Amino acid sequence: MTIEGTIIFISEETVVGQKQLPKVSFVIEEDSDREFKNSLMIDLLGEKTELIKQYKVGDHVKVSLNYRAREYDGRRFNSIGAWKIEGDAGSSNGGDELPF
Repeated sequence: MTIEGTIIFISEETVVGQKQLPKVSFVIEEDSDREFKNSLMIDLLGEKTELIKQYKVGDHVKVSLNYRAREYDGRRFNSIGAWKIEGDAGSSNGGDELPF
């Protein structure tokens, strides 16, 4: 699944879990003319935290993501994680790709 929009928040990097994985969350707001726009918080774990480092609040991006529901201790949770982020120029976070 993909979503396009503008980054409106990027969290500080934290460490989570028994494996002490780095985690960064960011919020993307949909591109729309509606008065009340939808937004979505997306998590990056482990080496995927590198994907967001070249972007800043206000950048327009296209995010490829996975979502899943999990159960823990009798409760259910949603998780949304990105595996690719592309900026306006169409180059992904590989770095050295040329647009032609």
